[in-house]
Parts: sequence; structure tokens; C-alpha cells
Amino acid sequence: MYACEEGLARLTQDIGAYPERSIKIYIYASTDDLQGAMISSNEWTGGVAFTDFGIIAIGIPPSELDWGKGALVHELTHLVVRQATFSPYGQLPVWLDEGLAMYSEGELDPIFRSCLEGAISGDYLISVRTLCSPFSAYPDKACLSYAESYSLVEYLLDNYGQGKMLNLLALLKQGSTYDEALTAVYGFDTDGLDVRWLEALTDSKVPAPRASLPPALIAVLAALATALAAWGAMYLEKWTWRRPSGKSTMKDKP
Repeated sequence: MYACEEGLARLTQDIGAYPERSIKIYIYASTDDLQGAMISSNEWTGGVAFTDFGIIAIGIPPSELDWGKGALVHELTHLVVRQATFSPYGQLPVWLDEGLAMYSEGELDPIFRSCLEGAISGDYLISVRTLCSPFSAYPDKACLSYAESYSLVEYLLDNYGQGKMLNLLALLKQGSTYDEALTAVYGFDTDGLDVRWLEALTDSKVPAPRASLPPALIAVLAALATALAAWGAMYLEKWTWRRPSGKSTMKDKP
């Protein structure tokens, strides 16, 4: 509860969004318990946010409380942003939805930082326009997608502030296209954001990149993506099981 309250306070401070109605959280002692309580689920499901009903159901084993705190804050952000932007006219690009949720958790986790720095040094960043759509099912690309989304939100908030972010969310709620909303608020469209964000990344003093995920680890993660038989795969998959319910909400793939 304390972690959730901290996360909501940070969300209110950073982007000015706050819960408009109560949120219910159901915590199970394991992912198996969670899956057993659901009508239907995939074997990789570790939690779900029913955004239309303000409900989060999540499996948090006692041995993974730190991960659970961050995951709860992430899902709370999805619900709060959903409440603030829900309308029959528009929806958020996936990078913005996931980026806000990642940002509200606090500092970017080292594994995502490594993915981002490796992509910068190797010149294989995913374009912002591509990140408007559901993320890749491949673990290494999903990791980079989440890392870039965090970085994009961080760039917009650090350089343009909370007010413009709220204006962006308001325009998207009213049904503006992604390009129309960005242009009206910031003066550049999706491709323009891509250019400016990339310039900021390359001009800043980025720490010496850690090696991107070792090939052997990537192979293990890919092989076990549907089985979660190893801790390393389970760690990364926890960031890719998120599936907000509701037809008007973008969904992530495992």
C-alpha cells in the first residue's frame, strides 16, 4: 500500500494525473494462484489490469516483493491514465501509455538501461512511429521498446514540463491523431519527436554502454518465452505480460 501511495503521489507530481475513482487491487501469492482464479489466461500471465473497472489482479510471490511493488505502480499508472483519457474518440500511442507507466515506477531498471544504451551505440533504435503500435513479442525487442518508451516520456517531461504533457493527453482524449496532438502541443509530429529525442540521446553524455543482453541470454529468453522455466526469462517476461482489458485500450503482447 505504501508503494502504491508513493507511486500515485509521484504520478500526480510528474504529470498532474490522479485517480478519479477508487481502485481495487487483488494480490495472489503466486502467478499459479492468479491464473487459477481467472476464467482464462495464458501461461505467461503474471497480472492483469481491468482498466474499465478500476481493478488490478496480480500474482506476487513473497520472494519477489520488490518486483511486485514496481509492477503495482506500473499498473496503477495505466488505470489512472486510462481514467484521465478514456473517451470513445481516441486512444494513446503505446509508447506514451507504457512510457508513463514505466516513468512512474522511478529510475529505469538496469536491464532496460542496458538495452537502451546498447541500441544507441549499435544504432538499432526502434522508431517512435513503430512504437505507437503494440510491441514486439520477441523478448529483446520488447525490452528495448519499454526502455525507449520510458526515455521518450522522460525527454518530454524534462524538456517541456508537466503542463504540455497534460495538454497532450487532453487532445488525445478528444480524438486528435497522434501527429495532430503532438504538433499542437509541442510543434512537431511523431517523426519530429523521433529526430529531437535521438539528438538529445546522442548529444548527452551517455555512460559507456553496458553490453546489450548477451547472445546466450537472449537465446535462453527466446527459447523459454512461453515456458518461463528459468529465472532470467521470468524476470524479463514480467515486463511483457501486461494486458489492459477493454477494446479501446492498446494491448501488449507477451
